[in-house]
Amino acid sequence: MTFNFLTKKITAKDRFKYHLIQLDSQTGKIVGGETFIIQKKPRPIFIADAQNQEVDKGDLVTLSAENIGEAAVYNWYDMEGNLVYQGKDMTVSADMAKKFKLEVIATADGFKDYKEVEIKLKPNRIVSLMPNPVSNNLKVTYKINEGSSAYLMLINVSGNNDVVGNYVVDVNTDTINIDMSNYPAGVYSVALVTDGQVTDVKGLAKN
Repeated sequence: MTFNFLTKKITAKDRFKYHLIQLDSQTGKIVGGETFIIQKKPRPIFIADAQNQEVDKGDLVTLSAENIGEAAVYNWYDMEGNLVYQGKDMTVSADMAKKFKLEVIATADGFKDYKEVEIKLKPNRIVSLMPNPVSNNLKVTYKINEGSSAYLMLINVSGNNDVVGNYVVDVNTDTINIDMSNYPAGVYSVALVTDGQVTDVKGLAKN
């Protein structure tokens, strides 16, 4: 049997009494019991801490608990309360946005604290336009972390901001080549549209 004190709930009270009573499951009669006296000693208060991470889908990410400066157990739970890892540093694959709960327990006296840690996916975005300025073939590198459909919208800024081309992209890949040879010289915007929403725009010059 162990007793733990949450560091965020510490009060000045330093003595606690617990009565444990054993009952017969058939008759309900008391057949035994024990009294526990818990004496809480003064100690420096620590907090559980770890940084949220923002990553791309498929990346391996390491969640690192801050060392509390004394012997401790570091437990990581999913949001359903299942223990998924024990140790200060946990590495997981970022297949989706998710949260974990970090539990830090001081081994000397059982004091503990919790911290919720979140893995966030970076926004869908255009990574690069190569080359820029472009003459013929344009290679667009993009990253789509969330969404079922996407396309690139080419807008002629030098003209009347007309949409001159739409190019469907595969959400499971990260590059597309666009033939720019038949477009007039000028300044363009390349917009990434994911699930009907513009999520990023970059400027492009055409020679």
